[in-house]
Amino acid sequence: MRFRDKVRKPKRPVVAYEILPPREKDGTLNSYAEIISSLLSQTHIDAINIPEVHEENARGLRPVKNLERAEAREFGRLLQDNVGIEAIVNRVTVHNDLDSQKSWIKETFYDYDIENLILVGGESSDIKYPGPSVNETSEYITRDLNAGRFDFFCGGITIPSRKIESVRLLKKGSNGIEFFTTQVLYDGKKIKKMLKYYDDVCKENNVLPRRILLSFAPVSSKKNIDFLKWLGVEISSQTEKRLTNKKTSMSDESLEIASEILKGILNNNEKLGITVPIGLNVEHIMSYNFQSSINMLQELSKIYREFCIKTSLYD
Repeated sequence: MRFRDKVRKPKRPVVAYEILPPREKDGTLNSYAEIISSLLSQTHIDAINIPEVHEENARGLRPVKNLERAEAREFGRLLQDNVGIEAIVNRVTVHNDLDSQKSWIKETFYDYDIENLILVGGESSDIKYPGPSVNETSEYITRDLNAGRFDFFCGGITIPSRKIESVRLLKKGSNGIEFFTTQVLYDGKKIKKMLKYYDDVCKENNVLPRRILLSFAPVSSKKNIDFLKWLGVEISSQTEKRLTNKKTSMSDESLEIASEILKGILNNNEKLGITVPIGLNVEHIMSYNFQSSINMLQELSKIYREFCIKTSLYD
């Protein structure tokens, strides 16, 4: 069953692992593909989610140096061909004009055989970008490309803390976005509210809610925490204090926090009858957190899959 078919079946568990393309100093694409093969031998995942890295200036000085990385599509094609798992490639839509985006999208299909995309917008609504918005890009793909010989499956990003996010999700869904991944979660309050609002607005408009993949990542140092904050992840002072206590390792504590947040979200959905389909997306943030991210993926997948088996929300 293809990734898209799993996403479209609400009761079916959907688990993705997010990994950056290798840096030049990390070795060849083939050596990185071996890492993914190792991952697949340890746990089940449905797709590899590959971000597109851009220099971010609006947020201030980047706390972690951005090194040159392999082309995301090249990495994705290698994983599909050699490892046998579907790739999802992220594309920031706003940095290049529409004609450039059209060329990139068609090239992705013809030259790289990649059909799963996550369309990402700009880092700030105050900046005027040269390229199209996520809605404009997804509408072009759905209306112009998929109506012909193309067969793209498009996702988007959701930021639970953003105002009227549920309305944004509804609009993006109407323009062809079929699933969303959240920012990394280190707090469950805003995502619970957003899921409830989104569920309500979908019911009011008589549309099926799109699946939302909840994103989690381990941290192992204060530097990791600072980087997540720079990316826009909300980490309260209380949570940071808990992470930096010396009684347990930071990686173990971040796993415990992620487990608590995931259980809280799933229990809240069950309690309130929220029918938004849920998925899971785990990422490593830093390459040295790879094994910690695998441990997190295994633990969270267990919690999530048990929920999918027991719940009657999607019957």
